[in-house]
Amino acid sequence: MSHLARTLAVAPLLALALVARAAPPPAPRPIPDKELGLSRTSVFEVPSPPAWKAEEAAPGEKPVPARPFKEAPPVVPHAVADFLPITPAQNICVDCHAIEGPKKKGEPTPVPASHYVDLRHAPGKKGDKVAGARWVCISCHVARTDAAPAVGSTFKP
Repeated sequence: MSHLARTLAVAPLLALALVARAAPPPAPRPIPDKELGLSRTSVFEVPSPPAWKAEEAAPGEKPVPARPFKEAPPVVPHAVADFLPITPAQNICVDCHAIEGPKKKGEPTPVPASHYVDLRHAPGKKGDKVAGARWVCISCHVARTDAAPAVGSTFKP
């Protein structure tokens, strides 16, 4: 096969390749907003959460609720609104719960020994005060309400 014949045979393939490269790719298909996120609703809809009522019981009026699993922080069984805000200078939770354990019937639940260990600066040493990272109790311990779970869960401890 002559050089000219080979060139003429390859020329249509080269032309096709150049046209394919020069053509812009198809535009991506827009994703409807109802297909974004986990809720599968419009990103422009802002649903209101269902109404709930905060616990109004005074400390000691109701039993401590069972923990959902062994290492779960206990739910606060009494109202907390009067004890907030928790500040670096004031923590009414500690004023009541910083007592020696074990728990006795009718008395507050003692702050566990683990809350006196500063895991960042002195992980092997128990201090005489609640560690700074444990100071804001409501970071882990939530107040009891009558609210239904906002989402389902299949968590198994």
